[in-house]
Amino acid sequence: MFGRYARRRSARAPRRNSPERLDLRESHFAETMPAGRFVSLPGRGQAFIREAAGPPGAPVVLLVHGLFASADLNWSLAVPELASRYRVVAPDLRGHGDGMPTRRFDGAECADDLAAIVAVLGLEQVIVVGYSLGGLVAQLFARRHPNLVSGLVLCATAHSFASSGGGPGIQMVTRLAVFAPAGLRRAAMMAVLAPRSADAGQGRWVMDQVAKHDTRALLQAAMAATSFDSSSWLGGMVKPSAVVITTDDQVVSPDVQRDLCKVLANPAVIEVDGDHFVCIKRPELFHRALVAACESVQKVAR
Repeated sequence: MFGRYARRRSARAPRRNSPERLDLRESHFAETMPAGRFVSLPGRGQAFIREAAGPPGAPVVLLVHGLFASADLNWSLAVPELASRYRVVAPDLRGHGDGMPTRRFDGAECADDLAAIVAVLGLEQVIVVGYSLGGLVAQLFARRHPNLVSGLVLCATAHSFASSGGGPGIQMVTRLAVFAPAGLRRAAMMAVLAPRSADAGQGRWVMDQVAKHDTRALLQAAMAATSFDSSSWLGGMVKPSAVVITTDDQVVSPDVQRDLCKVLANPAVIEVDGDHFVCIKRPELFHRALVAACESVQKVAR
């Protein structure tokens, strides 16, 4: 049922051909989130996490957000949906939101942060879910700490981001931007990330979240993504896996996402008719796929 090319199709959403930019008039965020707290990671620093207890004895899902996002921006609606079945932990990555400060963003360091969170919380094993850039960190976490992972779920992400439009040109532009004055970097980031209808509804809350980011760390994260390629080792992982493909994605090409399915060993493959922001634009479609993906890896991991 969950063979390499088996697909669950969610209800169809309208297709769009225009460039992706978040429009808050068609986006949704939870009004409340589980209590957030800082946890001390020995020798590393203070990590910010959101945590929902879930049913007693439930498996743990560790949610890893994408570039320019935070736990709140990426997962505000997914946390309560998953919490009916799982214990959920959603941290902010270094340089993002309330995440730990860093001199240089490094995916492996973020993966080790996740391992430290798992250890401090006494979680034993987790289903790690990575969205976009979070997929890069989730893959590294599963590689570096396989004993902590019961399953891997990758959403709107890739094994090689350069194949999705990155590469030397993007790296060069990003490196130049890293050395720009901090004020200029921040102004440019706020302009680029400003959603449509930024002053309407939850727009100001979104911009408050974005304003927490470390612009240098985000640019470094973008560079790390364009040079990331797990094709030589990802297929050797034996953990149960699932891939959620966003079929209208203009940030991470659907073709590249499907290539990821060929690199992994027999993943569950679930397609969602939506773009890179489907998790907040059409949460009911995305959550159906996300829950199915988590259940599929949990079933195999038992």
